[in-house]
Amino acid sequence: MTGTTTSPSAPTTLQAVAGFALLFTVSFDRRVRPIEAGAAAQAAALKPFSADELAAYQALRDETELHVLGSAFIEAGRLTHLPIGRIALEPLTGDPQAPTAADVHLFTHVSGAALWEVWLPGQPQDFDAQRWVAWLDEQAESSLPSRVWRALQPLNKAIGGSDAYRQYLPCSVVRLLDQALAALTERHAADIVGLLWRDRSTRTLKPEVIDAELERDYCAREGGITLLGRRAALDIHGNEDNAAPEALASGLPPRSAVPYLITLELLLVERAVLLQLYERLSLSTPASIEGLLELKQQVSDGLEEYYGATLAVTRFGDAVAEDGERLFGIVELYDALMDRLETVSFALTTRYQQRMTQMQFWLTVVFGSTEIGFIAASIATWYYRSELGSVLAWTVGATLVSAGVLVALLRRRIEKP
Repeated sequence: MTGTTTSPSAPTTLQAVAGFALLFTVSFDRRVRPIEAGAAAQAAALKPFSADELAAYQALRDETELHVLGSAFIEAGRLTHLPIGRIALEPLTGDPQAPTAADVHLFTHVSGAALWEVWLPGQPQDFDAQRWVAWLDEQAESSLPSRVWRALQPLNKAIGGSDAYRQYLPCSVVRLLDQALAALTERHAADIVGLLWRDRSTRTLKPEVIDAELERDYCAREGGITLLGRRAALDIHGNEDNAAPEALASGLPPRSAVPYLITLELLLVERAVLLQLYERLSLSTPASIEGLLELKQQVSDGLEEYYGATLAVTRFGDAVAEDGERLFGIVELYDALMDRLETVSFALTTRYQQRMTQMQFWLTVVFGSTEIGFIAASIATWYYRSELGSVLAWTVGATLVSAGVLVALLRRRIEKP
């Protein structure tokens, strides 16, 4: 008899703590001030964080950002962190293990691009990827992103005037309670990929597809796996040392997951900045040279800020950034923006040439007809020595007639193919 058998003492399920970071990118027309965000949060009835909660979160962020992003990036001040507050979620009917609290933070870029980051701490439960996929489905009315966004929507509208978000990306942060990571990958490899894809299908994935996805692991630590897909991200750690899981220590994201979350934030902000610039070029093309110059200057300034949003981080962050820019279409979006910018430059050059051609046209008409008028005045003065009216009539008439002839001749030459 072949095949593997399960030891009678092996547990039939794996116990884990699953938390979820929901990332929503939005676009504001300006940078949001802290006092404005605070007033909007109060109007939306979000519970403010306590001083201890804020201090614990800020200490975790500061330490990790310094390590991942470096002091030069932080001191540039392109990104501002605004703690917003906590959303209380009603328990899901028939699913008491679903998160019931959501901690909201807003990250705003100087360009106006912004990111809502919502952390939903989890509780101990069976590893169940299909259930979590259902929780993260933004199309379902009862899902976590739908319920969270319904709470954030009036806040987002009050700050930025929009009801919708641009991009949604969930990151599942899973910590096994009493098993090593190998126990999970051996028994639930297909479930891990299904959670990464947010796949609702019950059809079995091919083994080579599963292996290919799991090989794109960014985690450098034993007992951890970090994955990124087009629709979701994952950070899973096993309990290799049979220690108390860090996810149970507080309602904050696990310390080991924060570098990955920061890298995802920067990737999404990077895409949002490019999308804003692309839309600015695509939706409005001024007719005047002055308007085109102003638009080009605005986009050039925006690109300078975009370069300040790109990742210059650790080896881990570089690997995630490289794949993330490909998966999220950031490279293609940047190329499309450059093409649009070249189009604006071409339009600017063309309209400048048109203006110069028109100026040359009318200067030729004015100076040519005036010169002919002077010649006619000289002849008329010689012929009509004492009749000033006749001299003026000849002068004006010759000037107007010659101007009309020059306009007709020059226009015909310009319009001739």
